[in-house]
Amino acid sequence: MRRIRNILLALLVIVIAPVATSCSSGSDNPHHPAGSDQATSSTATQSARPTLTSPKLQPPSQDNKYTASTGRPKIVFDPCTWISDETIQKAGFDGTSRERGKDLIAEYSFLVCHFSSQMRDLSVLSGNATWEEDLRKVGSYSEPITVNGREALLVHDPDTHRGCQVDLRTKVGFVQIAVDLTTRAPQTLNPCDGITDIASTIEPEIGKDN
Repeated sequence: MRRIRNILLALLVIVIAPVATSCSSGSDNPHHPAGSDQATSSTATQSARPTLTSPKLQPPSQDNKYTASTGRPKIVFDPCTWISDETIQKAGFDGTSRERGKDLIAEYSFLVCHFSSQMRDLSVLSGNATWEEDLRKVGSYSEPITVNGREALLVHDPDTHRGCQVDLRTKVGFVQIAVDLTTRAPQTLNPCDGITDIASTIEPEIGKDN
């Protein structure tokens, strides 16, 4: 079962718990493949680059009374509409499994997308919690790395034995690339095997300006 990583929830729960029900927006509707249909999106991310246009994939507005009170920058990179099927397939996942997760638009905001394969599920989260806030939460059990020249963390969560994640620094916060082993995966499979390759494949989709 796909899920938002525990470490992300730990980062957010103190601040957003009182308001998450009223201000978060998301959907678990299955994806109908958008194929090669691409156009310039006019969504709340105000992206200047082509994005997937399936209505079921579009991100929610980042304008509400909670986001307005924080002064945090809007998230630009939306994983569900910016990452191509080709990139997801190169990373080892099924592009047609693309599914928008439960986006969180609050004091901290995160846009969420899920993908799957036989052995692993993939979640990509793009948020505006700062890199410094992420470091305070996970730095004690993370290994600093670089991914295609981008500052990153390989997170070894001691409470997670079937999952692994890489956090990539962005101008507005960070992108989290998290994998979880499925029930079909052998118990001997290390969830961190190959995760830096997955991150390296996905990272260019964030864009050099983000």
